Parts: sequence; C-alpha cells; structure tokens
Amino acid sequence: MFDKGAHDRDYIDSTVVIARASGGMVRDKTTGEMRMGGDQKEHHTVSSFRNSMMYFNPVVIIAGDQNPRMPSKVPHAYCVLDYFKGTHIWSEKSGGYIMHRCRFEKFNATKPSWWQAQGTEDSVTLGALAKPFKQSCKHCGTVSEQVYLQGWMCLQPACESFWKLPPLSSDAEGLEPDKKSLEYDPRFLKQKTRWPIDDSIYPLTSDSASLSNQSVLGEDCSLAYWRGIMCPYCGRCNSRLHWTAWKCENKGCSFFKKVPHAIIPPTSLRDPYFPLSTQYTLSKDTHLLYVGLHVSFAHNYRINKYTIPGIDGFVVHMIANQTVIEEPGGADDMFVALQETDIGLRRRALKSGVLKGDNYTRHFLVNYGMPYKFIAATDSVSFEGAVRPVTDTRSRLNWPAKYILAQHQGKPVREIEADWKAKEFNEVLALGYFEDQKISYHDDGESGLGSTIATLSLGAPGTMRLRMKARHHSGISSKGLYNDNPPMPGCDKYDAPYQAHLKEVAKDLGFTAARNAPDAISMMLGHGDVVIMHGAAIQKYYEHAVEHEGKLRFALTCRYIDPDSLPDKDKPTYKVRPNSGNYDGAAVGRG
Repeated sequence: MFDKGAHDRDYIDSTVVIARASGGMVRDKTTGEMRMGGDQKEHHTVSSFRNSMMYFNPVVIIAGDQNPRMPSKVPHAYCVLDYFKGTHIWSEKSGGYIMHRCRFEKFNATKPSWWQAQGTEDSVTLGALAKPFKQSCKHCGTVSEQVYLQGWMCLQPACESFWKLPPLSSDAEGLEPDKKSLEYDPRFLKQKTRWPIDDSIYPLTSDSASLSNQSVLGEDCSLAYWRGIMCPYCGRCNSRLHWTAWKCENKGCSFFKKVPHAIIPPTSLRDPYFPLSTQYTLSKDTHLLYVGLHVSFAHNYRINKYTIPGIDGFVVHMIANQTVIEEPGGADDMFVALQETDIGLRRRALKSGVLKGDNYTRHFLVNYGMPYKFIAATDSVSFEGAVRPVTDTRSRLNWPAKYILAQHQGKPVREIEADWKAKEFNEVLALGYFEDQKISYHDDGESGLGSTIATLSLGAPGTMRLRMKARHHSGISSKGLYNDNPPMPGCDKYDAPYQAHLKEVAKDLGFTAARNAPDAISMMLGHGDVVIMHGAAIQKYYEHAVEHEGKLRFALTCRYIDPDSLPDKDKPTYKVRPNSGNYDGAAVGRG
C-alpha cells in the first residue's frame, strides 16, 4: 500500500510503479516531515517482495488518496489498483542512509488502468524500447542494470562504489549523484518482464466464498469467512461488519452475501482429556506471586478469588461444572440459542485508529439496556423482545455477583440484597468472537459505571489476562512524564513548564520509558464460567484483554450504568425495566 509517505523518487504511471520499501522513517523534530532515520534492513517487507519475485506471485497494489505520485485523483481513502509483478529490488541512498526500492510492473498490461488520467496515454508502452544497459561493477563484480539517466551505478551497499557515478577520469573518484537531478532511464522504466504465468487471469473480486460440502463444525466462523472482500458488483473493499453476512457499504450497491451457519453443538466443546463431570472442574489459571489467591468450592463452582496488594477490590473466576453447564436454560442452551438468532451483533467503528477512514473492532458486539459507549460507538437496544439468553443473563449474573460480594463482606446474601437492588445490573453487552478475534488490553473504568462487573463465557475457551497499566508499572507515562496524578487539562497548573518539570522528575528517578507489565493474572475461561471484577481501583490501575482458541465464543457482560451519568443525547429512548428474573445458582442440582 502506497500513500502520503511517498518518496521523492517514487513513480506511478498506468503500468509501472516504483516505490521505497516501507519502514525506517522517523518524523523530523524541526520540520515535522517524515525522513529516513537510519539504514533500512532486510526486514519482512523486503523479504516478502523478494519471495514474490522468485515464486512468480503477483501482488495487489493499494494506493491512498494522499499519494502525490498518483496520475489522477482517486475516489476513496484507499483504492485497489490491480495485480502487479515484482520485477526488481535494489538499494540506494537517501539523506545519507541506505534504502531499498522496488519496481512493479502491471501483470496484465493490456487491461485499461482506471487510475490513468483521462485523455492521456503513456508515451512509451512496456517493451517498446531497447533493453536496459547492464554493467559489471569493477570492484564487486555484480552485474546490474542502469536505473537512472545520469549514469550506471553499483547498487550493492557493501561495495565501495555503491551509489557513485563513474569518475570522469581514471585518476578521479566516483561521486554520489545529485538527488534532485535523478531521472529514470526509460529503458529500465518501461522494460517488459516475462513470467511463465503471463497468460493467467487473477480476478480482483472475491470468489463466492462458499462453504465446503463437508460437515466441518464452525467452518463459517473461521478466519477466512470474516476477512474483508472486494465487492463483485462495484469493486469496493468491504470488511465483514455483520455477524451473518458480508454487505457492501457503498451507497446504492445491493451486494449482500449471507453465510449459512451449522449449529455447533455444546458437546463439541468438551475437552476429551479433561472430561466434564459433576465434580469440581480443574483450574488452568496462573498468577504472579505477589497476587493473593483464595480457592473455595460452592454450588458446583470452583471459585478462584484474586486480590492485589494496594488495590481495594478483587477478581473472581467461577469455574462451572457439568451440573451448571447442562442445567435447563444454562450455558449449553444459551450457546445454541445465540447461534439460532441474529441478535444484532456487528463490528463497531472505533473512536480512533492509525488508518484513515473507519477502523473497526476485532469482534462483534451489541448492547442491551442502558447505553454503554465502551471504546466503540455501540448501538443499544431495549431488553423488550430480546432473545432469552440476553434477558436471562442479568438474572444469571446477579446471583453470583451478590453471592461473591456477600462472601467478601462476611454476610449472608439477604443482608446485601437491598443495597444491591438499588444498583443491580441494568445493561448486557454481548460480544461474539470468530476464529482469531480478540479484544485488546483495556479497562472498564468509565465514569458512571458501578463497581461490579460480571461476565458469562459461552462456547470456545478464552484466555483473560490482567496486567498493571504501563504508566503505573513503570512510574512514567508514554510521554515521559512522572506518574504523579498531574493536573487535568483546563486547570491553572496544567501548562508547558509543569509538564517539563514532570519530565525532569522522571529522569531524576531513573525512569526511562513506559513498559508493559507482565500478566499478573491469566484465567482460562471455559464454557459456562463466570468472571467478576469488583472495585474501581482494579480498573484504574489494571487493564485486561481476552483471546479465544476456537471457532466461536460469546461473552455476555453485565454492568450497572448510572442513568444520570449519560448525556441527554445518549440516554435511552426506551424504558430500562428492573430485572424480573430470580435465578438462584445455589439451588442448581438439588433435585
């Protein structure tokens, strides 16, 4: 992909692209412009290009709308050009540093190039000129083609003649070229490279993305079926944003491809080496030594309770056994029901991202009840008419949350009932994960949230990791400031001198950079397991991430969201009614 980071010597016409290999650029502190920050190494981009040449693999080039070398204005932030052959890679100098440059040649040169400026034609077609001039370096013996009209140069970085024009006399030394005067030799630029597969046709648009005729559980949830595709109708590249289908996001385009789903039975989730039973399930959790652990057993759950020194709060992992998982309306039934109905799961646009345009979550989600914005703008809908797993989740998570809090306070559940009822869960955030999807490190410490958060895990196993935030772990922020709760923006002391003072404090204490902390707690979440996090300090000082190992997993998370904390524009247009369920996990399995 080539965008605004184009080099001065980059080139694009209807059939040839020449570009600098990516990597090695830094922002100039004075001008703010990007420049070479050191010699480019043989990194993965260069290796991939070489492999494409050696294995005769054409590659697709994507151009951004800020690329100054494009011969015409492109219609979208990123646009697919076509398939190209990688034909040459060589080294040059830029700003005193070594960089790699690559030449690409359009795979099917007879096909019109949509990016060519209207009413123009290439002055020279591919292969119309004499072959490029070649010469052997007198120092290293390497034979290479002449790239620039100014003269032949050795393009081997290890050679003493590298990037030097031939001397004007035998007793003179070669000099580096004037970079502003460099102009590509048309013989090199417009040569035609023959490949054994020149007659092949590679479509840009995706194939039918049909499932195999084999009975492969979770095939439609695999990585291949949630990646982006190019619309076969209009050519737009589309991420898969819908849980059940691909849909072209171009206005006026009708492409919509639904992927059939075969129900994954809960029995397929069982680990044959650790058979599910009515006994207490074994734990696969781990934690660092400074973390406190208390293990108890009650109501068909192994309960791992983690406490962290200096933190007013705890994390609990309740590991379910067969009795809980297979109870009527339990985890097995909920997992099947969520596969049978589209509950509105979508990949949501993130508030920020590195790429231009929309950037989306690496999982699907929908919110029920009180609106919760999370890190993505998530649509919220009423509990009215929701499928049973969603409506039952509040009740099923209210019980373990109350039970754990009562145990923590050393009281019976009935004594905390009134206080809990006033701020019981009024929201369910449903997340769906396909193969290789995840949620990265984050916290749930948004303003207006209750102090207790509970999550029910359904489907494939997941791993939840909890670690201290980098600025607390290292004592320094990502900007190099000493972590001493500096004043908030807008107050009297929040100015440049104060920020500079904090940097000096960090240096005096020997803090060099914010570093990620090791995972303090790693919980292996099984089907039917519950995780409870309690305490605002947990969210302030720690962050968590979740990955999963299989094809399909759901996570149903409950919170209390203070309605008064929501701005008027975010308040629900529907009534969020109190939970009407009365699930009692203590009664499960009593007969």
